[in-house]
Amino acid sequence: MPFDIVFLINRFVEAVSRGISEAGGQPNQFIGDGVLALFGLGCDRETACRQALRAAALIASNVAHLNHQIATEVRDPVQYGIGINAGDVIIGDVGFRGQTVFTALGDSVNVAARLQDLSKVLDCKVVISEEVCKAAGLPGDALIRTQVEIRGHREPMTVRTEKDPTVLASLLAPASRHSDDMSGISLQEASEI
Repeated sequence: MPFDIVFLINRFVEAVSRGISEAGGQPNQFIGDGVLALFGLGCDRETACRQALRAAALIASNVAHLNHQIATEVRDPVQYGIGINAGDVIIGDVGFRGQTVFTALGDSVNVAARLQDLSKVLDCKVVISEEVCKAAGLPGDALIRTQVEIRGHREPMTVRTEKDPTVLASLLAPASRHSDDMSGISLQEASEI
């Protein structure tokens, strides 16, 4: 029934948004059953990438809990895919008259959406750009590394994949005490989920 579908989508969006917020991100746009999240609006690149990875782990836990709660009501568990990318974006209010929304625009947002789509093809729950993994300080051998073609890009992109995003939390070592050269990185840089 349509009412049941809307109810389920709202429960899913709530589970995802709660994970994003608890990790320090901002749920930004809701498109059908999808959520665009922004990280890095008030912190440095390393922190933003770590927050995005932590959010993926929290989302996985929240959706597993949701699936447990609705197991007797729904035939199949809720499936999901996450794409995480980092890069420069344009942020601001977009819209017309009183119908505006604060959001991020740019190639980095588009790539994050394409990475999310690749989670189906790569048979995993999360696809993370190599740039995010490096900025977050993940060990080089922590996740499966692969090359993917991204529509609109000439060169293949290196990504890492994981079937169980809950493991990401354990891979995040305490933040490093030294700071890498962050020149050229603006506060408007964000990671997307």
